[in-house]
Amino acid sequence: MRDRTFVKGYRLLSLFGVPRFIRKKNFRENCICLEETDWAFWDSPDVYIENQNEWKRIRFGVGRHHNMSYAGCEIIATYNARKALRDTASRRDMAELISLYEKRGAALWGAFGVVPTAIAAYFRENGFCVETAYGEEASAVEDIGRRYAVMIATAYNDKNHITAQIHTVCITKNREGKYVLHNAYLVDEKRRYRESMPYETLQEAVGHISRRDPRLIFLIGVSKR
Repeated sequence: MRDRTFVKGYRLLSLFGVPRFIRKKNFRENCICLEETDWAFWDSPDVYIENQNEWKRIRFGVGRHHNMSYAGCEIIATYNARKALRDTASRRDMAELISLYEKRGAALWGAFGVVPTAIAAYFRENGFCVETAYGEEASAVEDIGRRYAVMIATAYNDKNHITAQIHTVCITKNREGKYVLHNAYLVDEKRRYRESMPYETLQEAVGHISRRDPRLIFLIGVSKR
């Protein structure tokens, strides 16, 4: 029940969306800033967003420090999942996605990212097949991991220290059926952000969402109908 209780409390923080005038302002600024970026994932169908730390100029929510670098992991995970499912994934799509979550799903006006249940609702409302499970529901988690090729996982960065916050990532399966994390803050030898190595099991992949001691809170499996 602890994960269910956590998510329920998280949802309470999203009852009031970001004010409309701020959403409109952020959307205008984000459209301009995103058009100025030349990141490879915009044009390559097989490259995902891995570089959240470089998104400081992209606005999300209310306040001076509310930006995608600080609290945009759920939005990036949503975008990556759409891309994995070969859905549209342009710069404007990202700006619209940010604005949509600001309206419905932004926790504490964006300071705490996006509530995971809002991500599930987003995919359902857009015609995708969606299944969810709380981290403590081991058999349901295992079932989603077995049957879905695209997943979104929300986890504690450190299960022993809630102050270490949470992180949300998209997980895809490669051709060998192994699990790959996207936007897990990993870098290569040239300090470029990259996807994770393939992991044999979903449990192993979740165990690498952070470098501390992560634990799964909520898992979403997504597929096209």
